[in-house]
Amino acid sequence: MGDTDKWHIQCPHCEAKLVIDRKTGALLGAEEKPKPSATLDEMIRRLDDQRQATTERVAQEQQALKDRARVLEEKVKESMKRVDPKGKPIRPIDLD
Repeated sequence: MGDTDKWHIQCPHCEAKLVIDRKTGALLGAEEKPKPSATLDEMIRRLDDQRQATTERVAQEQQALKDRARVLEEKVKESMKRVDPKGKPIRPIDLD
């Protein structure tokens, strides 16, 4: 298969270089356009955004843990209400 059996096309949207088979229309290869490197100010801003997002997630998880402990405590109290108020539960061996 020679080079005449392929189309070399540049994507107008992302400017990637595409290699397409003429007969089948299948994509044979793609090469993405290199992204420009970010400036120092942009990198610092991204790091600050990531730090803020991480801090928010940690705060949400801490609140969820506090709520979880409260919910578990309420479940235990509800379960204790259903327990026999006389004290010890009856064991099957005691019924003999």
